[in-house]
Amino acid sequence: MPEDWPVTGESGRAFSERLRNGFFSTYLAGEVTIDVGYRGASADAVPVLPHALGVDLDYPGYDGKKLPFLDGSIDTVYSSHMLEHVDDFRTTIRDWYRVVRPGGFIVCVVPHQFLYEKRRSLPSSWNADHKRFYTPASLLRELEASLQPNTYRVRHLRDNDEGYTYEIGPETHSGGGYEIELVIQKITPPEWDLAGPPDPVQDDLERAQGEISRLKAERETLSRECARWFDAAILAKAEEVFQLPRSRRARPLAGLFPASRSPTAAALADRARDSDQWERAARFYLDAIARNPAAPELWLQLGGALQAAGKSPEAEFAYRRARALRGD
Repeated sequence: MPEDWPVTGESGRAFSERLRNGFFSTYLAGEVTIDVGYRGASADAVPVLPHALGVDLDYPGYDGKKLPFLDGSIDTVYSSHMLEHVDDFRTTIRDWYRVVRPGGFIVCVVPHQFLYEKRRSLPSSWNADHKRFYTPASLLRELEASLQPNTYRVRHLRDNDEGYTYEIGPETHSGGGYEIELVIQKITPPEWDLAGPPDPVQDDLERAQGEISRLKAERETLSRECARWFDAAILAKAEEVFQLPRSRRARPLAGLFPASRSPTAAALADRARDSDQWERAARFYLDAIARNPAAPELWLQLGGALQAAGKSPEAEFAYRRARALRGD
């Protein structure tokens, strides 16, 4: 194992320690190891080990939910600082389990609520995309809620606070180790079942929780699709403003209100802006620009709404147009 393997991100923080203490040689020594979600925010990231296969959203056949591998075909599924970003943890954990062979491992590392988040409840101070906070107990509880009894064994569970900066308070990002390590081993279930009758209330509760997780995941997917649609709509509308002659420029709000009481597009945009409805405001500012494309103040307002909506490239386009119209 090369000690200078250029792994970065959260996996890189504990790489040397796990190399020294035998963690890698115990749980990631199989020939077929995958590192799920290895890239994170780093475009040049590498998988945790040289022989591991990196799997991220651009991996062929992977949709973020179902891994494109056969049942029981993987020696180890490794995932670091990824599960906290997932809405439907049950689906994710069950699919990890599906692809692992009997005797293989799932290695899951997540940020610790008390060491990393240093908060009692959401939202995270350091990553707005974190869906849940974890302690060792809550992480294990999610796994137990996802898998059937006697289909796995817990082989490793610990707080990794190696070199943790305990002197730094909640207002500052921590240094050192601030995560939880969990390793489970897939086993062949025994032929017998647990004694006693099933608990229908518990079964119904688990089904309801599973459905809630599924609906949350669908909502997240829909939100991403809406964001992509909005980006496309912004660009299409901007192109329409420049390409159509003035006589053919659309008046999308005309006819919606009686002429004597029709609010202008700019007025509707201002109302949406004042209510912090930034995407709606941007859409109405575009309607106003379609009627008066030479007004730099409208382009400035559009840029402000887009910036507040998190659409920085589109906002910069609007600002450039405003500067050009003013002759800056």
